[in-house]
Amino acid sequence: MKKKEIEQAVVKCWPTSRERLLGDKDFLHFMRYFPAGIGDEVKRYFNQVATGSGNFFMVPDREDKQKAVCSRCGKHIVLAKSSHKDRATCPKCEADGEIVHGWRRARTQAKYYFTYFERALYDKEAIIARSFAVYRCISAATGEIFEDYVPREYYLMRKNEAIHWTHECDFWGNEWWSKRKSLYSKDYVMELNGYHVWLGLDRLEPLLKDSWLKYSQLDAFFRLTGAEDAFRYIELYQKHPQLEYIMKMGLWNIVAEGLECRSFRNIFNWKGKTPKDLLGVPIGKGDMLALSALAVDMNTFSLALYLKKNSRFSLVDLAQKRKELEQLSHFDTCEMFDTLKGYGVCSEETLKYILRQQQKKKRYYSIRGVLIDWIDYLQDCGKIGLNLEDTAVLKPHDLQQAHQNIITQLKIKADEELDKQIAQLKEERKQYNFTAGGFLAKVAESSSELIAEGKVLHHCVGTYADRHAKGKCTIILIRRLEEPEVPFYTMELVGPEKRIIQVRGNHNCGMTQEVEAFVESYKKYLAEVGKKKGAKAA
Repeated sequence: MKKKEIEQAVVKCWPTSRERLLGDKDFLHFMRYFPAGIGDEVKRYFNQVATGSGNFFMVPDREDKQKAVCSRCGKHIVLAKSSHKDRATCPKCEADGEIVHGWRRARTQAKYYFTYFERALYDKEAIIARSFAVYRCISAATGEIFEDYVPREYYLMRKNEAIHWTHECDFWGNEWWSKRKSLYSKDYVMELNGYHVWLGLDRLEPLLKDSWLKYSQLDAFFRLTGAEDAFRYIELYQKHPQLEYIMKMGLWNIVAEGLECRSFRNIFNWKGKTPKDLLGVPIGKGDMLALSALAVDMNTFSLALYLKKNSRFSLVDLAQKRKELEQLSHFDTCEMFDTLKGYGVCSEETLKYILRQQQKKKRYYSIRGVLIDWIDYLQDCGKIGLNLEDTAVLKPHDLQQAHQNIITQLKIKADEELDKQIAQLKEERKQYNFTAGGFLAKVAESSSELIAEGKVLHHCVGTYADRHAKGKCTIILIRRLEEPEVPFYTMELVGPEKRIIQVRGNHNCGMTQEVEAFVESYKKYLAEVGKKKGAKAA
């Protein structure tokens, strides 16, 4: 846009906002890369492509239900179907849409939101994008189609900068512009508000070849992940061009997860320019397939890199143990390996030991369960003063049996002070009680209840009383509905979002299929509780 065109674009803004914008050199420089107004090409793209299947066919005459007006091409057509709300295809423009009877709705309207990518003015390698909200209405009486285009988002994506401005307006028609700190898409929000959303990626991909994004691997990212938000990837690539090498190493799954959760958890050294520098471990030519195989998810990949750094395992060795690593991985697994280092057990021996124990007790243990139990066991050994420098104590032949022996030696007594603390949290925690499928989950209400639970089920939940009282974790007692007082399974929740860390039955056995189904239902319930808490906080 030129200066006069920019002035026209902000003419409806509040006076103070308009003066500020016209005096803002960054805003004026930003706008010069965009064409003025909404051209015929944009409108044609919206009408022929971006409406997708969100078209409709207005039937004005009750006596002749097959005659209709197409909202896309505006032509009078004859439909094969005639029922209200049936789907049909326009014989003229081949639009897919819904049949609407005019005597049911005098005016039919729809809302659309689409993004239009194109080359920037004055910079052949830069790409710009504009997102538009479109209101379309068709009259049953006249067949007249009315459309209103409202620009919402403006994006400029160059090699040295990625800029995003929002153009907003309120119910009374007041307008203003604001600069955003990052590139982001409103597609999901608009969809929730009833808009037909079109992402516009069909226009973006042909532009990549001759732009600064030609080596970005963005097209490969779309193809491999099915991702739909281009802006997050582009912004990451603009900040860290090394993303190209990460994609070429086959780590697209890790990139997708990192963009989704907006964190890569320090997996990559973004200053690195070689695979070794990026990942912090030596990478040979034969390791690329192993890297790709280990990129199951971010937790598994982090654990594999940790073990590569702290053991003699090669990446090929770790890839062969991928299934075991996947079962073992969690957000805190590497920290737990570090904890065992403090007891003098190296990472290589830790992995070998827990795999051996799991093989012995397949019926009862998960691999991660062995790791958690081992740490609990060592902490309990410390409480009764056992010599952890003794290998027989540090790495018992049968960890499960040794853990049970230690539990029986611990003199756990109900603590009145802990019970007071637990009682103070009772009202806040009652939302975590749950019933479904013949089972109930209830929050433990006293330290004595936890002790009794541990004695009956022969596990160490009694030692968790202090953490439960202080809110460091929440212990959930799972019961059968017909036996609500009989200990059955015990579950631990941690963190503000109440993640399920472990579920243990008698002698630390794993979950049955029925219990696993109940826990899955409980996870969904916890997610709903979290959403409600988030809504209240907002």
